[in-house]
Amino acid sequence: MRIEKEGFKELVEKIENIENLKELKEIGKELLQFESNGYKRAVLEIYKEKKETLIKDVINNKESLRIIKNMILFGNEETRKFASRLIYALGEEKVYDSTVVSYLLELYKQSNGNGEVNGVEKEENA
Repeated sequence: MRIEKEGFKELVEKIENIENLKELKEIGKELLQFESNGYKRAVLEIYKEKKETLIKDVINNKESLRIIKNMILFGNEETRKFASRLIYALGEEKVYDSTVVSYLLELYKQSNGNGEVNGVEKEENA
């Protein structure tokens, strides 16, 4: 995909080189200034992919988040409910970035407690 108009190419390069969610939010603010067109939609798609990757990296690299993720994916109903309350509490206390909390809550909503999410097999490294 070639994006060369109106500074989009530079924005894509910035997005691809970002290493944390805080930096990504700043780029998101920059992205809002562009008029809505095909270029903006393309960059938004790259932005969303990068955000998802960064969130997964945070969850997979922080032990406490990995534990919560596993409680959601593999716990019985009681454990899963406890995990959801824990996620809400961590979000309210601003322990984790709101995007991470949102991701975990969405995972909880989609999980059925046996390692599957919407019928997709569990990851080996979960």
